[in-house]
Amino acid sequence: MILDSQSQQKKETNVDWIWWKHGVVYHIYPLSFFDSNNDGKGDLRGIIQKLGYLQNLGVDAIWLSPVFRSPMAEFGYDVSDYYTIDPVFGSLDDFREILHEAHARNIRVILDMVLNHTSSQHPWFVESKSSKENPKRNWYIWEPPKNGRKPNNWKTAFGGSCWEFCANTGEYYLHSFLKDQPDLNWRNKELRIEMFGMLSFWLETGVDGFRFDVINFIVKDKKLRNNPFLFWQPFSRKIRTRNQPKSYKIIRKLRELLNNYPERMSVGEIYALPPGDPGLAASYLSEGNNSLHLTFDFSIFFVYWSARKYFKAIEKWQNSIPPEGWPTNVFSNHDLFRSFNRKFTGRNPDKKARLIALLLMTLRGTPFVYYGEEIGMKNARIPKHKIQDPLGKKFWPFFKGRDRARTPMQWNEEKSGGFSLVEPWLPLNDDFKEKNVENEMINQESLLNLYRNLIKLRKQYIALNAGDWIPDCPGKNGIISFYRKNGDEKLLIVLNFTSRSKTFNKALHQKDKIIFSTVYNTNASRFGDLIYLQPYEGIVLLTFA
Repeated sequence: MILDSQSQQKKETNVDWIWWKHGVVYHIYPLSFFDSNNDGKGDLRGIIQKLGYLQNLGVDAIWLSPVFRSPMAEFGYDVSDYYTIDPVFGSLDDFREILHEAHARNIRVILDMVLNHTSSQHPWFVESKSSKENPKRNWYIWEPPKNGRKPNNWKTAFGGSCWEFCANTGEYYLHSFLKDQPDLNWRNKELRIEMFGMLSFWLETGVDGFRFDVINFIVKDKKLRNNPFLFWQPFSRKIRTRNQPKSYKIIRKLRELLNNYPERMSVGEIYALPPGDPGLAASYLSEGNNSLHLTFDFSIFFVYWSARKYFKAIEKWQNSIPPEGWPTNVFSNHDLFRSFNRKFTGRNPDKKARLIALLLMTLRGTPFVYYGEEIGMKNARIPKHKIQDPLGKKFWPFFKGRDRARTPMQWNEEKSGGFSLVEPWLPLNDDFKEKNVENEMINQESLLNLYRNLIKLRKQYIALNAGDWIPDCPGKNGIISFYRKNGDEKLLIVLNFTSRSKTFNKALHQKDKIIFSTVYNTNASRFGDLIYLQPYEGIVLLTFA
């Protein structure tokens, strides 16, 4: 089903509306969004029931973390059947209803697709490990012991060796994450044909796009050479286990497939260790139509609250984008936590959340909003006995897991926050009675209504959703400013990253006017060439110069 594009934008400007470029994407972690059948876990019918809320918010697409059949060792990122929906979430018919109902509201649907690995319970792997002669043996990466030891020094993303011994065949299999997640062998032609066929199935079903999980991991060094070890780093550099030349070739083939389906898209998770690598993420972007439509750069996740540091991370990412590419902007997700009270954010998180919202919606690139970010949900404290994340269980108390950013959506102040009528799979944040959708909908000063108004503003001005990014103040005196420009339309965005009132001196035209502020009912004002900003205030100024 092909949806109508934003005809208004086409009529009023020479920029055609492309939903994955100019729209806003909302990331849903399905287990925690809404529980429709009161088993304590979110599901597809719960998402269907909340599509009206998402339409009211103004988003153009939803991205669903994995909903395929899975034993849930890694909560859906260990797929045991790519063609069916896990019963925890519902059925294939429920998913088709999501597509139908979302499309009726002009909301696209993006599926989280895990191509690097499967579950160890996937029938392919069960066959593969059964014998060395099995036809699917080479669908995974197997290697005999080397001098009685593991094949090489490769480590998983979660710590420990990548190699797990299988006694019945006397060989090791490779896993980049949990041992329950064996890596697929993308050098195998039969495997590639099967995976491309599976993607075609979902495209034919009506899916609008894919978020490709750790797509830069899918091909490993053919000779299985050791990763180089650096004495000043705790782990070896993983140059043999990701970002291989063949990965780029396979991604080009993925793009060829997507190009056969109008208005479809892809966004790739290009993970790099802190402090991030925008150049690497940009290297997977499309020059025209031959690679990924979008990629994620996570550099800003690792930046402490500082106008200069934020500006530097933003500028580096924007400058890395190839001429025909397009950036994404994201500040929170299910793995790297919520921006609201991440350790890098510091004090005054409520005020900073409003500033981050303005930044997210005014930067050049596609904004991705993580569920609950629009109401100021924070990273929760999860008691040890209620931790579900396998990493939290393994590394507690040094790392308390990712559950903190995956707690149930806070819909109202009733029991379980309106998420369910029973105890949820994870405990709620302790502030759900104050911070919830119901309360914030009726409060004009709320963060939720700020997001709604920012999304409206973004759609109103083509310069915001499609225009150029022109840097201005690089964080000096705690101020970031930049222009967004499309044709004659030009906007100046100014953000005060400090806890003090600021004046910003800028040569302005007498017709220039402030059209938006993050401070509700503000006295945000300008006198001549001076703009007055309250602590943590951000403004949008329409310019006529």
